[in-house]
Amino acid sequence: MLRFEDNRLTVLGDGVFSSYANLQEIYLARNRLELIESTAFRGLYSLQILNLEANRLTAVPATSLRAVAPSLRLLSLKNNPIRRLEADSLTSLARLEEVSSFTLR
Repeated sequence: MLRFEDNRLTVLGDGVFSSYANLQEIYLARNRLELIESTAFRGLYSLQILNLEANRLTAVPATSLRAVAPSLRLLSLKNNPIRRLEADSLTSLARLEEVSSFTLR
């Protein structure tokens, strides 16, 4: 489990978690995340929970989520100013059981 809640993170760079292949849970709530690079979650083959609540994301990071598609069960995007949702943003997440509610603004 990795907890980086209540910090001032603004960007998750490419491969930032690549040395944590067995990581199952990441909590990044209440940061200032505006951008998640396309390969930020590369190598997280066991990730089941990703909490991105209360950040500044304006779009669902579909490209970066593809890396965790086989294992992700819970995705939380509550309290983000999401304005854009691509048609296939969540379709690749076959094991997804729960997505927190969010409203397109």
